[in-house]
Amino acid sequence: MNNCAIAYIVRLRRDRVHDAALAGVKRYAMSRGWGVEVFGWDEARRVFPGALRGAMRFVGFTVECSDLAPDLPRGLYGALPVVFMNCPSAPAGRRFARFCADNEAIARLAFRELLAGKPSLMAVAGLRRGLFNWVDLRVRAFLEAAAAAGVECRAFEFASRHTCAEPGERERFTDWIAALPRHTAVFAANDIISADVVAAARAARRNIPRELTLLGVDNEPAVCEVSRPTLSSIQIDCESLGYLGAKALGELVAGRGGARAPAPTAVGPLMAVHRESTMGHGRREPRILEAVGIIRREACEGLTAGKLARRFRGSRRLFELRFREAIGHSILDEIIRVRLENAKTLLARTDTPVGIIADFCGFGTNRALQKTFLAREGMSMAEWRRIHGG
Repeated sequence: MNNCAIAYIVRLRRDRVHDAALAGVKRYAMSRGWGVEVFGWDEARRVFPGALRGAMRFVGFTVECSDLAPDLPRGLYGALPVVFMNCPSAPAGRRFARFCADNEAIARLAFRELLAGKPSLMAVAGLRRGLFNWVDLRVRAFLEAAAAAGVECRAFEFASRHTCAEPGERERFTDWIAALPRHTAVFAANDIISADVVAAARAARRNIPRELTLLGVDNEPAVCEVSRPTLSSIQIDCESLGYLGAKALGELVAGRGGARAPAPTAVGPLMAVHRESTMGHGRREPRILEAVGIIRREACEGLTAGKLARRFRGSRRLFELRFREAIGHSILDEIIRVRLENAKTLLARTDTPVGIIADFCGFGTNRALQKTFLAREGMSMAEWRRIHGG
């Protein structure tokens, strides 16, 4: 269809979630020969439905709601299909669909990653219940995961969305951080709250990660990379969210939506990106820091635990014990984790055939990669690509 486009309406234009989701929408639209026209919330109110009668033929709408209710008038969409993304609710009807990040899966992944370090206690920092649905879901799922595993977990709720802006809030949070025992693993509902944890830990004279380990959500480089220590974070797969949302819109356009309104679809997280804040209480040992850097650079180039240990003086067994103490798992586990991180990136962001990804990631054989991937992720690489890739 010539001169066709998806109308993409976004609540927050400069939001990083929007940028990634828009990239996914454009990737699908390109495969159909469609364009994508972007409109802000207020702009959409002024432009539609008059724009539906213009020279550009809009096939449907994708609406990025930033986890707020879609308060645009229903008549704005005319009779076209609409896919809502990151939306707590959506209109009922066969021509409406809803996609969102799986916030409960994000929290469960965070729990597994932090539990691997064998902490003495778990903690979660979020916002007062009812402020944001995504925060409520992450905090509740993390607490439920801790309860199911029989692990004690403490929770802190900031009174407002601006975290430490409320009078006395910074002091209250610092006191909470100061009271956490050594080797507590802290899950922050997003990277902004992670940064608050770092500031409170500094004020309370608590060292991250020697005393507390910390994991956030969003993998925002402007926050995670500039922090000291650098922050580990869960990467949300916003690009796949946009791609799958646009693909669902394409199916609605083609009349394949079915007789009933499609069920909401939740898209799971991409991966946990580890930095200094989850390196464990032995990170100050220089050779461990150096070893982690070597693994990140060379894991996919045939690096083994033995080869790594031989680069450092002293007993290999003692070095491996120090590494496990600092990081929370073995050298081999860290090498495999980095290799899988690279495999996931190739699966989600490229068209590289599944059968040859093993060569790029250092697994040697496709069978070895497939077996490891299934054991770690609970699904095959092909299934994972269907969910997260294009």
